[in-house]
Amino acid sequence: MLSYDELTSPERELWDAFPEGRRVDLRTGVPDTDAPPAGDRWGPDRTVRAAVVATLLLGANDDRSGTVAALRLTGARITGRLNLSGTEICHTFSLQGCRLDEAVQLHGATTRTIEITNSWVPGINAELARIEGDLDLRRSTFEGGSLILVNARMAGNLLISDARILDPEEWA
Repeated sequence: MLSYDELTSPERELWDAFPEGRRVDLRTGVPDTDAPPAGDRWGPDRTVRAAVVATLLLGANDDRSGTVAALRLTGARITGRLNLSGTEICHTFSLQGCRLDEAVQLHGATTRTIEITNSWVPGINAELARIEGDLDLRRSTFEGGSLILVNARMAGNLLISDARILDPEEWA
């Protein structure tokens, strides 16, 4: 588990915002620079490790009474593998306008609403997942055609309007 001292500045901002469910926005305000396809060029001031995201979603730093913890992140590059397979995620999480370096693993996970909108994602494996809310993937681009929802159960809606699933030839 990561200690607070090991976190970068944007990771600390996310860590501090999480207990109250506040959104952390790392965008610059320049549309071309903020576009997720350009996210592989975003620097450390816009980078959050997947391990930090997973640690928060699995219950770290969620004990502030009188608030509802949630992970809400905009305009970040998520590095490393976000592996939440087989876990129980008790918090809503929202990634908007983000760039993920690796596919999201939710195989067999139980979770609440997941929002990954306007983002660039190498794929999502939610096989056998139980989603007790919405799976919102609107306006996101998925590389390599990998959006796996085999035997996933959703209590809410699957929202995929304007999402794009690219063949490997389209993004190579």
